[in-house]
Amino acid sequence: MLDHISLITGNQGKAREYEGLLGIKVTAVKQDLIEIQELDVVKVVEQKAQDAYSTLRAPVLVDDTGLTLQEWNGLPGALVAWFIASVGPQGILKMAAGVTNRRATATTAIGYADETGVQVVTGTLNGTLTTELRGTNGFGYDPIFIPDGHHRTYAEMSSEEKNAVSHRRLAVDELRKALNVFN
Repeated sequence: MLDHISLITGNQGKAREYEGLLGIKVTAVKQDLIEIQELDVVKVVEQKAQDAYSTLRAPVLVDDTGLTLQEWNGLPGALVAWFIASVGPQGILKMAAGVTNRRATATTAIGYADETGVQVVTGTLNGTLTTELRGTNGFGYDPIFIPDGHHRTYAEMSSEEKNAVSHRRLAVDELRKALNVFN
C-alpha cells in the first residue's frame, strides 16, 4: 500500500483535493510534460502518465479534466485549462452567452503509472453551465458549473461538499477499484 504519492501539477488546490480524496500524503510536483492537443482527456492522460513515470521512476499520478458543453459538440473538453488561463471562467460565460442548451459534462481522467505501466480511470458528472460567476471556493471552472442534483456551483460548496460529489471523486473511486495500492 502506498502512503504517499507524487501528483504532477502546479495547482496546490488540486493536490489538497487529492490528499483529501485518497487519504494519503500527496506531493505536488511541477513538471513540464508532453501534453498532446486532444479533446479526449483519456488520451491526454495516457501520454502524460508515461512521460511522468519515465522522468520520476516512481509511482506517480497525473490527471486531466475536461468540461464539455453539449451545444459545443465536445468543446472545450481537455482544452478547458487553456480557456480558463486565457479568458477565465467569465470569458467562457461570455462565449456561451447565446447558448440555450447549457448542459455540460465534467470529466476527470486519472493516470497512475509505476514500473508495471499506466492505468487510466475516469469520473464523469453531468451538470449545467451557469450564466454568471457564483461562489469563491475552488479553482478553474468551479464558479460556473452546477452538478446535477445540486443548486450550487462547486465554488459555492465547501471543499468537503465538493469532494463528496465531484467528477474527481468519481475518478478516485474508480482508481481505488482498479488498483490495490491505496488504503
